[in-house]
Amino acid sequence: MTYDIIIIGGGASGLAAGCAAAETGADVLIIEKNHVPGRKILSTGAGKCNFSNFQVSPEHYHPQNPAFLNQTFKALPPAEIAAFFSNLGLLYTRGEHGRLFPRSMKAQDVVNVLVNRLGALGATLLTLTEVLTIKKESNSFLVETVKVAPKWEKKAPAGGKNIYRAGRVILAAGGATYPQIGGSLKGYDLLESFGHSVTAPRPAIAPLKTKEKIVRELDGVRLEALVRLTDGKDKLAETTGELLFTGYGISGPAALDLSRSAVEALAEGPVFAEADFFMDFPAQKFEALLFERVKSFSGRPFSHFACGLLNEKILRAAAELAGIAWQGTLPGVDKISKFGERLKCFRLEITGATGFEDAMVTVGGCALTGIDPSTFASKKVKGLYVTGELLDIDGDSGGYNLHLAWTSGILAGRDAGRGNSV
Repeated sequence: MTYDIIIIGGGASGLAAGCAAAETGADVLIIEKNHVPGRKILSTGAGKCNFSNFQVSPEHYHPQNPAFLNQTFKALPPAEIAAFFSNLGLLYTRGEHGRLFPRSMKAQDVVNVLVNRLGALGATLLTLTEVLTIKKESNSFLVETVKVAPKWEKKAPAGGKNIYRAGRVILAAGGATYPQIGGSLKGYDLLESFGHSVTAPRPAIAPLKTKEKIVRELDGVRLEALVRLTDGKDKLAETTGELLFTGYGISGPAALDLSRSAVEALAEGPVFAEADFFMDFPAQKFEALLFERVKSFSGRPFSHFACGLLNEKILRAAAELAGIAWQGTLPGVDKISKFGERLKCFRLEITGATGFEDAMVTVGGCALTGIDPSTFASKKVKGLYVTGELLDIDGDSGGYNLHLAWTSGILAGRDAGRGNSV
């Protein structure tokens, strides 16, 4: 069968590209290997889908070439993404730090408005279909596919191979994150088959592993903190947000924000995360508060003194690090001072990040030197476009990566729909 445009991947950038391309009147086919489109979208923002951010700017991204995104955001100003979804019928609300969420707080609604629009425009969505090869023949592309079984079926369907033809192809296959729901390296292989340079993919915005075993006792504890990343002496990075302790280390927005910096710094030497659980108290003021509290609890168990300060598991861990027996008698001010220091600087040594299974973003991908920043058209192959996580650009957590996925998809879809590739 022949189409004007074939889009490889029904994720964020692929669905956005499909809508934009179909708006031009182009006959569009989207090929998705999962049983439903937008599978990764459904897992974002704890199922709420932080789909964009009011504070989008190039400073929140990490491209090879910083000037690249200046041209991208000139071609499609950041405010237009919210307008794009409003036009699809999605009501949204603004959260902390400029984050945008669907008003329903359901990621499924983001997927639904995109799929509904594709249907209304007459685009074809093919699921449970994997792309095997893409070949360029004269002025068209031949896309070879095979039907695949859904995850819950052990036996693959017999046969099911097809070849589709199109004048333009948009590679929106996604990155290697979350392989359990479809992430893979296939898109990078397809890129290399067309002569594009690919920087080795690695996970980013991922939970961090720590050396200390004490985190096992804190598994599941969540609290706000100011978290500094240091090399033991100098501060490398800093953020404020929710910190989640896990059985192997730390996660939550604060840890995820620092994960990219942590992994890069580990290549140079030891890295530590220092959490301040009383960031609203200067060190001297907090120590004075504790010393005043000592007067009120003199002669009583330390547990009575500590009760009510913070989450008990954190308090017990800080007491252990300060050499204080939880059920023992309230110690002298020297140990109380050490206890306070642990609450103001709860230090953990970082040993690495988790793998693609838990990472939100892929670092690495298609070199930007081969991509037009205003259209995401390949500079190497006429009619080919590259979008989303396949590109060697990663953003901070907070809706920035999804924003770029929509942006690259829309720009590619519009240009492909007009038949204007480089």
